[in-house]
Amino acid sequence: MLHHAPLQAQTVPSIHNAAARAVRGAFHPPTMKRLSLLLLALFTVPLAHAEWLTLTGSAGEAANTYVQVDPTSVVVEGSKRLVAVRISLAEPRTGDDGLKFRSVAAKASVDCDARKARYVSATYFGQPNFVGPPLSVREFDETDVRPMNFSGLPGDLAVRTVNAACGVGATK
Repeated sequence: MLHHAPLQAQTVPSIHNAAARAVRGAFHPPTMKRLSLLLLALFTVPLAHAEWLTLTGSAGEAANTYVQVDPTSVVVEGSKRLVAVRISLAEPRTGDDGLKFRSVAAKASVDCDARKARYVSATYFGQPNFVGPPLSVREFDETDVRPMNFSGLPGDLAVRTVNAACGVGATK
């Protein structure tokens, strides 16, 4: 029996020590490795978010029409680019298919050789500033060409969008 007492004495403190180490470890300041990982996570998360560049208008104002592109979203494939574009309108607009909307978030395929762009997908909203549930989400295949021309909006927004998208990944 005397031989078992030291084993029990060693077992109980070791469980106690493990629990104490876990609690102490939870309150210790982070090590350099943990701190580095934390900082890396904090600095990379914002890079995953869209960085909208406003081409015209004042973003976020419901009574204003504005157009934005996300240059960080550009995907390069040869002379083609895929870019995120969004438009918020001061007044409701009715599309050719009868859908009435106030804002749209879309993906556009840009052909840098032809200097043209067309929508490949679009999410339409009944409210300005891309809020509320989508009215419709649409995909446009190669045969359903929806040119990106920003009809009814001032300036050369389509040309500027094509130039910006084609500038990404271009050889100089």
